[in-house]
Amino acid sequence: MSSQRFSSAEREAIWLAHEKKCAYTRKLLDISNFHIDHIVPESLAEDAAELERIREELGLPDAFDLFGYGNLLPCQPGANLQKGSFVFDKAQVHFFLGIASSKKSKIEANLLRIERRKNRGRAIILLQQCLERGELSAKKVSEILMKYGEQPEEIFELLEGMCFANSTEVRFVAKAEIEMLRDQPIRLGQNDHIDGVTLTNKNQETRFVRTCREYDEALKQGYFACSNFDIKMATWFEHQCGLLTCIQAATASRVSHISNPRVGILDLSLMPFSLFPRIGEADEEGDLNATYQSKVDEGTLVVKRIRSNLLQVEESKGGMGQQLIEVARADFNGDGIEDILLFDYCYATHGTLGFGGICIITRKTNFSMFEAVLPAMK
Repeated sequence: MSSQRFSSAEREAIWLAHEKKCAYTRKLLDISNFHIDHIVPESLAEDAAELERIREELGLPDAFDLFGYGNLLPCQPGANLQKGSFVFDKAQVHFFLGIASSKKSKIEANLLRIERRKNRGRAIILLQQCLERGELSAKKVSEILMKYGEQPEEIFELLEGMCFANSTEVRFVAKAEIEMLRDQPIRLGQNDHIDGVTLTNKNQETRFVRTCREYDEALKQGYFACSNFDIKMATWFEHQCGLLTCIQAATASRVSHISNPRVGILDLSLMPFSLFPRIGEADEEGDLNATYQSKVDEGTLVVKRIRSNLLQVEESKGGMGQQLIEVARADFNGDGIEDILLFDYCYATHGTLGFGGICIITRKTNFSMFEAVLPAMK
């Protein structure tokens, strides 16, 4: 049993430096269940004479550190337990020590990055606490960000939190955290009995995915949601994965036509009806200039539910329904103007059809309606 203890940061740093693989078997390691092996057994530290004999026999330098990163390798638990206190022959020892030594600088760099990430996490928590107490003044934000070395444009507040399978809800996202969030299993709404979605390719092969990274990679390889049920469940991935992708490329806006006065999806007269899902083409030319408000006024659209950042509407005679949730505000397409990122979910009011994704809307002037724009990609 190892006597050397490693912090979670050290374990992650070593795991990442070795490309998440066992040094002996080259198989991928689960970060929550791997061992760190001492190439030259750490048990020799208890026997100075034997350590000196082994050191001379192997031709190791006087400054050789049994507990240094140059003597540590990540490995599968079985491989480590099987090796135990066995000492490899000279050629094997130098081979594995060479691997360990080559990763030392990466481990140290990873530790610095992880520490910065922890600092950013502290900044986000402090910002959230200030928000909850109503103390989020410009001076307070500046103090927090200066203390933790974070740039304000790198942190994005979410009006609708990201929910993960471990019950974590994320209300602030720092760009430095995005890659980590891509690996977190997504919570599919209130469907506690479902922990992922099954995707299918044209050869009828299936793949079960639980994280944004898995979902995005599957799409790139030609997989897609096939059944109505899977299409509905995939909406949670479309929302969360799309949000992370957009935040990665987002910047602080230089100009805003939605903040003063503050306008959003509840301003129905600014919402063009072209944003509403329709099967087939519009029946009337007037629809091209119609708004959600004009459709409500004429009785063809009914508001079913509203809250500060949510709008749900349905066609009054049945057909399609739509739920829009405002999630974040920033410049998402690189033109310097503040935009709104929405979670969009469309459904048949009588039937099982349901699908969704993200939508970016913006106003180009203080007098124009909202319009949909494409997000920038990074």
